[in-house]
Amino acid sequence: MTKVEAEVVENAPSIEDIEFGKLRVFQNRRIKILLNIVFALIPVIGILYVLGLHQTLGIQLFAEQYIGLFIALVLFAIFMCVPATKRSPKNRVPWYDWILAVLGLIVGLYLLIFYPDIIYSMAYVTTDRFILCIIAILLILEAVRRTLDAVMLIIVSIFLAYGLFASYLPGVFQGSKIPLNNYVNFLYMDPSSMMSMFNLAATIGLVYILFGQVLLSLGGADILNNFAMAMFGRFRGGTAKASVLGSSLVGSITGNPVTNVILTGSVTIPLMKKNGFSSTQAGAVEAVSSTGGQIMPPVMGIAAFIIADTLGVPYAEVALAALVPAILYYLCLFFQVDLIAARQKIKPLSKEQIPALLYVIKSGWLIIPVFVVLIYLLFFKGTTPQAAGLYASAVGVICLSCQKSVWQHFKSWKGISMLLNRIFVDTGKMMLEITIVLAAAGLVMGVTGITGLGFNIGLILASIVQYGLLALLVVSAIICVILGMGMPSVAAYAIVAVLVAPSLVNLGVDPLAAHLFVFYFAIVSNFTPPVAVCCFAAAPIARGNPHRIGFYSMRLGLVAYVVPFLFVYGSEMLLRMKSDTPLLTTVLTIGTALVGCYFISVAVEGYLFRNLNVFQRVFMGLMAFFLLLPLSVWQYSWILNIAGFVLAVLFMLLEWRLSKSERLADASLTQ
Repeated sequence: MTKVEAEVVENAPSIEDIEFGKLRVFQNRRIKILLNIVFALIPVIGILYVLGLHQTLGIQLFAEQYIGLFIALVLFAIFMCVPATKRSPKNRVPWYDWILAVLGLIVGLYLLIFYPDIIYSMAYVTTDRFILCIIAILLILEAVRRTLDAVMLIIVSIFLAYGLFASYLPGVFQGSKIPLNNYVNFLYMDPSSMMSMFNLAATIGLVYILFGQVLLSLGGADILNNFAMAMFGRFRGGTAKASVLGSSLVGSITGNPVTNVILTGSVTIPLMKKNGFSSTQAGAVEAVSSTGGQIMPPVMGIAAFIIADTLGVPYAEVALAALVPAILYYLCLFFQVDLIAARQKIKPLSKEQIPALLYVIKSGWLIIPVFVVLIYLLFFKGTTPQAAGLYASAVGVICLSCQKSVWQHFKSWKGISMLLNRIFVDTGKMMLEITIVLAAAGLVMGVTGITGLGFNIGLILASIVQYGLLALLVVSAIICVILGMGMPSVAAYAIVAVLVAPSLVNLGVDPLAAHLFVFYFAIVSNFTPPVAVCCFAAAPIARGNPHRIGFYSMRLGLVAYVVPFLFVYGSEMLLRMKSDTPLLTTVLTIGTALVGCYFISVAVEGYLFRNLNVFQRVFMGLMAFFLLLPLSVWQYSWILNIAGFVLAVLFMLLEWRLSKSERLADASLTQ
């Protein structure tokens, strides 16, 4: 273990506390073995299905039948492992949870056994199917309450109630009247509702959770963290810069901002504080860096695959479009961290605290083939995302097992068992929350579709267009942030993608730009007060106030609130050039935006070569705005780009001369 890895705060919550802290810890060995088998079966059956083993064996299997088995395992595990209340037993399963767990098995296995017959009589709802659908929806709601929080349960319940009473509401909120039996049948069994989200969870979601667990269990996160520290530890504010790089890399593995905060923050936050950053600054840097992992290609978390699936485009197209905005996000954060370090005169780390670059390269090159294979399969070979994720996971197991620290585990059955437990059992555990999150989003999506609520919301947003596209985007952004507060990123995006994105598309916004727009604002809710879940995760590690960390995070992540507006107005920011858009226009738009990131960082932090006053900061902010403006927005945008660049450079030269004169004057006084 390096000295960097040893710098872990004593009272920091662990990954297990965050991911599995809600689960019961059983003393009964038989129950423990049973549940470990159930958890392991979730990824194992998923792998076999994605690889098409049933087709190889000549077994005809509907996707919904596999999903039914997946639902059965997940619901059984939830009611066995997640206590109903804080007062419920934590080491045994009470009788009522046994009943709910068995009911969970029944509603899932019903699909596995009877779906071939159901598919031919979907419109005719039998009594047994009606009862089963009601039980399934109630079980999902109870699972939402147990695994997520009251906010998500309230949101889903409001939508379900709306579906029941939509025909009695006035004005634009009036919806279609649906018979109860058709209503519940549609929500649970129709491919346009919950079933579509279960399908995503059981395929793409499962594969990339497995991919993350493979890399985490076999030391991939340590390699990326050490690489970041070796790269930037020798520079001023190196710990914070390493946090920015490390969190962006690890974020591609975890797919969860909160997990990312705990995983990387437990190392970087104490080091940042020791290096001279305040608790608030250290927590905010980690919160913003970890949130950005959701928008950083090549993986981008599960939500990016949902975007691709929703729009019916290759995932590579989504990842390519997200590349430039992600670079702007992290570049601006990197500049701000550097300026903070300069203002506070934060020195680099000592050589003893920095992992040797040669050591990092010797041990870390093993992770390179994993991402090379993933990128090749996704971007060049055109392999399906789930198959690409499985193949990359297999390469990860082979390559990362060559590490001495990992290879030692293969010398004993106990070590092998521990690795298998970390990979397969922990993947099954993580799938519980992901599945229920997507199921809840599926209920919202189903209600929106069957009642016509999506169309009604579109009418409401259309009425705002009379005030201009900018007004519509601002209102949409606010709605997305509010809906995303306190919810996992996947659920936040899934809901706003149903409620807001279609309205933007119908009003002329490019579909991919519209979905990335709502995706960004659903993501930034992770560090936007008052909820700011990433800031609450960082607070106990930093030993700071979560609300102060939240407001400081907004300052560091300011560009995340700006960039989505830029790529809606200028599609070249998403590398989606129109046929009549010259390549030079795209290059200049991206180039000036990169420069603008530095100037906006100067304006926000109020420091260049010395502290700036309010008027100087406003001036630099205005120049940054000129540079960030896409060329396609206005025929004379190029004039503002040139003016912004020239005036900002002249200002920097003047400030450099004045600051140099001040330093010389101070030096002469000292002598």
